[in-house]
Amino acid sequence: MPINSFLAVPARILLAVLALCAAAAAAATWGALQTPWLGIAFTVDEAGSVRARGLSGGPAHGLEDGASRLALSRPGERAGLDVEPDDLIEEPDFFDEYARMNRFFDRQEKFRALLDGPVRAEWTRVDGSRAAEVWTPATRPLGSLPATFWFQLIVSFAGCLIACWVWALRPTDLGAGMFALTGLAFPAFAVPAAVYSSRELALGGELFHALSAANHAGAFMFGCALLAVFLCYPRRLVPVGALWALPVVYGVWWLADTMQWLPSQNWTRMGIMSEMLGAIALAGVQWRMSRGRPLDRAALRWLALSMLVGSGLFVFSTTGSKVLGFFPPISQGYAFGYFLIIYVGLAFGLRRYRLFDLDRWAYRILLWLAGALAVVLMDAALIVWLRWNPAFSMGVSLLLCGWLYFPFRQWLWRRLTGARGARVDSTFPELIRIAFSPSRGEQERRWDALLGQLFDPLDIRRLAHAEAEDPRSATLLESGQALWVPSCGGLEARVLRLADRGRRLFAPHDVELAASLSSLVQKAGEGRDSYERGVREERHRIAQDMHDDIGARLLMLIHQASRAGDGVAADVARAAMSDLRTTLSALEGHSQPLADALADWRAEMATRCDAAGVDFVWNEFVPAMPLPDMQSALPARMKATLERALREGLSNALKHGGPTRIEVEVRAGNGRLDIVMVDDGMRGAGRSAPVAGPASIGLGLAGMRRRLAEYQGVVGLERGEDGCILRICLPLGPGNPAVASVEPAAPAEVRA
Repeated sequence: MPINSFLAVPARILLAVLALCAAAAAAATWGALQTPWLGIAFTVDEAGSVRARGLSGGPAHGLEDGASRLALSRPGERAGLDVEPDDLIEEPDFFDEYARMNRFFDRQEKFRALLDGPVRAEWTRVDGSRAAEVWTPATRPLGSLPATFWFQLIVSFAGCLIACWVWALRPTDLGAGMFALTGLAFPAFAVPAAVYSSRELALGGELFHALSAANHAGAFMFGCALLAVFLCYPRRLVPVGALWALPVVYGVWWLADTMQWLPSQNWTRMGIMSEMLGAIALAGVQWRMSRGRPLDRAALRWLALSMLVGSGLFVFSTTGSKVLGFFPPISQGYAFGYFLIIYVGLAFGLRRYRLFDLDRWAYRILLWLAGALAVVLMDAALIVWLRWNPAFSMGVSLLLCGWLYFPFRQWLWRRLTGARGARVDSTFPELIRIAFSPSRGEQERRWDALLGQLFDPLDIRRLAHAEAEDPRSATLLESGQALWVPSCGGLEARVLRLADRGRRLFAPHDVELAASLSSLVQKAGEGRDSYERGVREERHRIAQDMHDDIGARLLMLIHQASRAGDGVAADVARAAMSDLRTTLSALEGHSQPLADALADWRAEMATRCDAAGVDFVWNEFVPAMPLPDMQSALPARMKATLERALREGLSNALKHGGPTRIEVEVRAGNGRLDIVMVDDGMRGAGRSAPVAGPASIGLGLAGMRRRLAEYQGVVGLERGEDGCILRICLPLGPGNPAVASVEPAAPAEVRA
């Protein structure tokens, strides 16, 4: 089967890795059982003396508890080999000098040779007397393997499976491939350590040295793969070919260590330490390069957390206990379990699984770790430098760190997570203002402002109702890089991108906040709609009453005045009827196309000029199709205001100017409506500046100015040699709140 076809199935990869782990476990178990077994439990007391105790069922079952100064020799030989504390050490890396390590391997070889046959044992009893016996080593039973042996196998294979699981799901990702390499390196250094650290007393010197070299090779391989992970993820820092420099450099380093060309084992530790420090430095470089990429930064936070917690706890538990001394040290075999934290964290980071949620947990755990570290460091300083009692120094450390650390932690938490402590109830006033804003445009702007204040996104994109199909509730998009805010209360749906200006991902609590806000806006909008529906119904009732009562009486007055030949009274009644129609139309709230409104005004003005014997000219420059920056319809109240202004202006011209010609020019464009009415009355009065005061233009026009100001419109009157010029200008673009509002249709139309 081609390799690409095999890698296409993640289950096959995991099965292959599982088979490899099973084979390694079988080999390690077989190797651990090949050592001769006496059935002795060794301990080292506080004075540095070796204590021994025979186990039931073992060849040395007669060895009483507390025996010391145990020496082994061949039967018939008087010179024995004493068991020293160094012979029981778990890890030969604890020796700094190669000479001490070689002596350790030589003694292991001698013990192993002694145990090939019957062995004479001599020891000191608890009462101080000497005792001796001849023991025949037996084959080591499976049940005698310590728990640390199985623990090291389990955690190393679990880490390997996690790493290969990530790679199986992303086989083309170089970062995931390097992560899988760290997973293979984990058993490479843990399995040899499990074999030699679980020995009863002795392992062949050459075999021990080979297993130690394999342990070092796995450690160097792990460090190289970890460096490669941060060189490739989340952004590639070097070409792929440059990664081969890592195994070359550290391979030479490992060879020098194995051949003992280095001055001491400290140089081996320096090599492994350089890999860890290099990984931390590369994580810092990736952090700088991920600016503006919150998903990458969240992954790096989780990776850094995993590295610091995993490796930090390993070092702290194996060496820190010897410095502080107030808690017992942990076995290196169990300390390997901390490496599993690294794998779980790296797996979450590389798979980006719910990373937007883990992001905040990363901060919480880092701050918790910082607090614990502060207490420990303070306690250690008080013990080492001031030689205080450990219990008293711990109390002082907790007190000082509580005073200093917790305020700092709260401040740092807000800085790192951008937490604003936003509560839904604090937004109630603004939500009410949004729902009851006079226009749809203002509602949209206020909604954008509130979302920006709460989430501080880099971008807010509105989606028209036709685009916003699903989802119907707030949800996270793109692994937390975006937040979907559904349409609510007639407002358009939105997509918010990159929370807190790109410093973090959107999290589930952001979804809850957005959902709560959307629900409140929807309910407030429903309340507003109910209120407006009640207003419309009441206006319709008032308009109907005015139509039935006042309209009927005006019609009666017109007919009676016409029959009586009183033309003045009939004209006044007709004018009142026109005003009534305008008022009723405004009450009903009907929007009317601009072209229809212009046609109505033109017809009315032409009729009045014709009745007065005045020539009338109407010039209209209005596009047939509405422009993008123009509204296609006039709200009823705005139309009524313009209608009254034109009617008042025409009445003033006919009554006071005595014109022979009136010309009206209408222009629509650039988001505004301009109407200029010129009459040739009062010629020769001399040109003057535009009239500014209400007293100079008449109380009627002053009222029109006040009404037009509600819609950001202006009215002006000029007198010149050509007559009087009335100018009316009114914005018709979306920026005008009255124009941008959507007026609902009335239930019925009232005609007078």
